[in-house]
Parts: sequence; C-alpha cells; structure tokens
Amino acid sequence: MVKVDGRVARRQGTRDSIMAAATELFAARGVTSTSIDDIAEAAGIAKGSIYYNFESKAGLVEAIMDRSSELLTAALSDATQGRSGPQLQAAVVRALLALLQAHPATAQVMVTELFRTERSWREAIQNWRALALATLISDLEASGVDRGHARLRAAAIVGATLTAGLEWLVFRPEMAADEVSAAVLETLRLT
Repeated sequence: MVKVDGRVARRQGTRDSIMAAATELFAARGVTSTSIDDIAEAAGIAKGSIYYNFESKAGLVEAIMDRSSELLTAALSDATQGRSGPQLQAAVVRALLALLQAHPATAQVMVTELFRTERSWREAIQNWRALALATLISDLEASGVDRGHARLRAAAIVGATLTAGLEWLVFRPEMAADEVSAAVLETLRLT
C-alpha cells in the first residue's frame, strides 16, 4: 500500500479548493473582474496560499484550463474508442455535453476565454481547443476530407455543441441531457 504524505494531500486539497472557488468566480464575473482577494475569500484561505500554489492569477487560470484539458482528453478517449465517422462525431457531441453538465462553471470559463487570444494563458486554451478538435479532424481526414475542410467541420461540430450546451445550462436547465444531445445531433445531421 502506498502511503500518502499528509502535506501533499493537504496541498492538493488547498489547490482544489482554490481552483473550485476561482472557477465559480471566473464563470460569474469573468477572469479580469475577479481579484486574488475575491478568490481567497471564496476559498476561505489566505491570499498568500494562492501565490504559493499558483504563483499568479494567470498561473491559476492555466491550471484550471489544464485540468479541463485532462478531463476532455479522458472523456473523448472513452467516448470515441472503436468508433469512426458519424458514430464518432455523435460520441464527441455527447461527451462534450456530458462534460458541460458535469462542470458548468469550467465550461463557461473555457468558452468565454476561447477567443481571447491576448491572454497570457493563450497556450493553455489553444491546447484545450486542439484536443477538442483533434479526434474529429483525424477521423474526417481518414474518410477523405482534406485538412482545411476537416478542421472547419470539426470546429463546427464542437462550436455548435458548446453553444447549444451553454444555452441549455444557462437558459434551459430543465431540459434532459438526452433532449439536448438529440437536438444537437439532429441539427448536425448525425442521427
């Protein structure tokens, strides 16, 4: 049995608390309008703990995006394994919607930051975007679609899914996930 150092576990717990508080605040107010003081207060910790764990607000944003990329990679890998063509595309739609539902504040932060290219965390957001598109691009290219069109089609699938997913979570939360998935798949002609 592996013994976990109590300090390591506490530090990870602190990091998780900070990231959770920051994500909720970033989703509600935006990254720019949220201060380190706001995050410390929401997390119930000293401001210095944020700097100790993340060095800066930008480092914290990057950590949130990196965690989102890890979740995305795992979800897409599980959902698309052994699939291709429209089945793979539908699996990506369902996996993205499931992630949105499971992590709505993170999704809101990711989507609002996706096109803000002047930010210091640009690389982290571009990584997330590339991960979201990669499986689709690969599959489309394997079916004979040229790279340029494959990238646009993959972006259309991901973009439509994210837009519909946020519409669902913000304005229509009473809808069942299956209804939202069916609407997106029908719109994208993947049914």
